[in-house]
Amino acid sequence: MFAIIGIGAFIGVKLDDAFPNKHNMYTIILSLVFVIFAIVFVIRRIIAISKENN
Repeated sequence: MFAIIGIGAFIGVKLDDAFPNKHNMYTIILSLVFVIFAIVFVIRRIIAISKENN
C-alpha cells in the first residue's frame, strides 16, 4: 500500500518539476488518486483471501 502511494507521489513530484505550478497540484492530485487506488487494491485482496478461506 505504501509503495503504491509512494509511486503516485513520486510521479507527481516529477511532473511538478517538469511543469511548475504554484500549489504542486500534480503531487496532490496523483497522491490522492493513488491513495484511492491503494484502498481499492487492499479491499479487493481482502475479499479474495476471504473467499479462498471459505
